[in-house]
Amino acid sequence: MAEGRSDLSFTLFLSEPSSYQGGALVLEFPDSEEAVRLGAGDVIVYPSTLLHRVEPVTEGERLVCVGWIQSRLRNAEQRELLFELDTARRQLFSQQGKSEIFDLLSRSYTNLLRMWGE
Repeated sequence: MAEGRSDLSFTLFLSEPSSYQGGALVLEFPDSEEAVRLGAGDVIVYPSTLLHRVEPVTEGERLVCVGWIQSRLRNAEQRELLFELDTARRQLFSQQGKSEIFDLLSRSYTNLLRMWGE
């Protein structure tokens, strides 16, 4: 992080939730909080700008691996738009298969990624 930009953060859970008490990763949203305790091998990725904390571990041992990702897209709004476009594109493909509309969305997604990416 010292020499780069961190756009996304991740927590990879290494311990099973049954092996410890407490220790939830709490993500703070503007109007709510979400406590996360995932199984060993599961990972959660979230914007680095999102406030978060870890509740105290009251029993056992909580092992995780944390890290940061620098996106090809510096702008968070552009990342969100491309995520939504890609989600719609994939849903269309799962419902209708390859089509002219799917190809148009795919080209638009790829061109925006190329135009906005570093």
